[in-house]
Amino acid sequence: MHVRLLFPSRYLCAADFDGKDVDLTITSIRPESLRTEAGDEFKHVVRFKEVDAKAEASGSEPKRLVLNKTCAMAIAAIHGNEVNDWAGKKITLYPTTCQAFGETVECIRVRPAKGA
Repeated sequence: MHVRLLFPSRYLCAADFDGKDVDLTITSIRPESLRTEAGDEFKHVVRFKEVDAKAEASGSEPKRLVLNKTCAMAIAAIHGNEVNDWAGKKITLYPTTCQAFGETVECIRVRPAKGA
């Protein structure tokens, strides 16, 4: 088990993917208040049909993806710039690493879903 999974979160992290790609269907993109080191901030979050269904079946709270600029631009390249048109569209999320704040960290990235 990845150490990050010892500390449950409302938001998806790379450890949630167990090193595998996951095809998901976007249901919504909404602003949500998140507590950050800089204080409370509004960030856009993405909800997914499959994640919501799994959470409902298990009685847990569904996780969502905090939408950063890199992932937003990747989704836009796949499904167009109109965010309101993304609902119902499929993407693949995958765990990888990136450079952030001078160190290599785990992250989630987006690619086209097979057949999308």
